[in-house]
Amino acid sequence: MMKHRVRWAAALIVIGLAGCQADRVATDTTSNLPPAQTTVAAGADIRQLYQDKTWLWADGAGYFAPSGTFTAWMGSGDKTTYAKGFWWVNDQGGMCFDAVWHVKDSANSAVTCFGHRTAGNVWYQKKDPAGAWYVFKSDPAKPDDEFQKLKAGDVVEAQLQAARTELGVTTP
Repeated sequence: MMKHRVRWAAALIVIGLAGCQADRVATDTTSNLPPAQTTVAAGADIRQLYQDKTWLWADGAGYFAPSGTFTAWMGSGDKTTYAKGFWWVNDQGGMCFDAVWHVKDSANSAVTCFGHRTAGNVWYQKKDPAGAWYVFKSDPAKPDDEFQKLKAGDVVEAQLQAARTELGVTTP
C-alpha cells in the first residue's frame, strides 16, 4: 500500500509540474534543442527571476525563499500534497528544487529542474532533461506568459499549513 502511495505522489508531482509549462513552444525549436540565437541564462539572473517569489500552478504553488528554502502545496482532499526542501541555480541555465513531497501516510523526494536561455529580453524555459522549449517571458510581456505566474513574496505558507492539517501532520 505504501509503495502505491509513493507512486501516486510522484505521479501527482509530475502532473502538477507539467501544468507549469505553457503549451506555446518557441517557433524556432526542434525537439528539445534550444531556440536558435539564444544564450544560456546566468545563474545570478535566474536567481533574481525566482528569489522571494511564488510560482502559481494550476492546482498549487511553490515558493522560492531568498535563503534557498523551497516550499509548495498541491491538490485538495485526498489529493493534497505539500513539499519542503531547497532550490538552487547554476551558470548552465538551470534552476532546480529538491523537496520531500508529503501525501497521506507517505513521502517521496523528488528533484525537478528547468533550463533557461535568453535572446535579448525574451526568456525561454524547458523542464529538464527532456522538455520542449517555450517562451517563458516575452518582450514586451504578454498576459499569458508563464513568467506572469511568478508573484512577489510567499503565498504558499497558509496553504502549506492547510495541507498539513488536511493530512493530519502534527510535527514541523
